[in-house]
Amino acid sequence: MDADAMKRFAVERVEVLFNRGEIDRVEEEFVTADFVNHEAWPGEDPGYEGFRLRLGRLRTGVPDIHMEVHEIVAGDDLVAYRATLSGTHLGELLGMAPTGRSFRVQHMHMLRIRDGRSSEHWATRDDLGMLQQLGITPAPPPPGG
Repeated sequence: MDADAMKRFAVERVEVLFNRGEIDRVEEEFVTADFVNHEAWPGEDPGYEGFRLRLGRLRTGVPDIHMEVHEIVAGDDLVAYRATLSGTHLGELLGMAPTGRSFRVQHMHMLRIRDGRSSEHWATRDDLGMLQQLGITPAPPPPGG
């Protein structure tokens, strides 16, 4: 897969799985059978079943979840992108009762591509910023105050 095709794949993955919530397409279109999610949550299956479960949990907790892809780079068998994730916490998420509050945070994702699908996934997310915006974790006091 060339760099442009990998970029298109990454954007389509975000659109289908995050923005439209078409989770039933994960296994057949977006991940290999031996897919590994290197940032699986504790106790979560790092394979495609765990990824499907996480997407479902996110949709339940944040029904209007939306990811906007900004810059995207690709080379060899890797594609990486910076994105903004936003939504409103309207359902239970990881044991946290709905807050009704919205959030907007930055993400970085990297995928290893094999046979037109992702075989590995890494991410860096601003989970602390999300929890602070939702009022679940207090924000630090301003400097000097």
